[in-house]
Amino acid sequence: MKYLFFILLSSTALMAQPNPTKTIEVSGSHEMSIDPETIYFNITIEEYWQEEFEGKKWEDFKTKIDITTIENELIKELKSIGVKMDQITLKQSGNYWRSRGKDFLISKNLEIKLNSFEKANEISNVLKTRGIKNMNVARLDHSDLKALELQVKAEALKDAQEKAATLASVYGKKIKDVVSIVEVDKFVSVSPPMYAGLRAKSMAMESSNAQPVQYENFRQIKLSADMRVLFEIE
Repeated sequence: MKYLFFILLSSTALMAQPNPTKTIEVSGSHEMSIDPETIYFNITIEEYWQEEFEGKKWEDFKTKIDITTIENELIKELKSIGVKMDQITLKQSGNYWRSRGKDFLISKNLEIKLNSFEKANEISNVLKTRGIKNMNVARLDHSDLKALELQVKAEALKDAQEKAATLASVYGKKIKDVVSIVEVDKFVSVSPPMYAGLRAKSMAMESSNAQPVQYENFRQIKLSADMRVLFEIE
């Protein structure tokens, strides 16, 4: 009798359990490209030896051109093409390494705030200052970037909803409530990998064979989002 009672009790408990929730999980994605409002252009200058440009051997380098002289010449050239002082910010100064038996070569990193790629191209192709170590478009920005990121995520969720509705309809079902949302991935490309190596001694700026630098491939900020969504279905 005890054994029979146990079986009946277990059967009753199983029958009392609610039906499991039916769900469908899908992923949605969306991408957007926007034109930047601001371009941040970096220029790094570094002290150098006058003898670098005279064909002498390294051990004979003695005349160091100081960072102030280089910076003043750079500022002069930037002003000549319409760049104002309030567009220029000092980001970093100093150095951590020196050649054996030589003085430290102090460097400075200047960030220039621009509103067009045309000006970035002009800076790259016009500057002749000796002592420029490198120049590059560092990053892009837009005043509504955060709002646009949210918009991309919202569109990714809509994409997921449409997919779920289509798949559920194959079985004659409809989607109901959202059970969970997971942001799988978010991609914001605002740092173009464009690097124009322009070491003072080796760059061909003073040569008629120098090729103009163009930043045409990095004109837009790329936004993308990938969302994983679990829907309840009827």
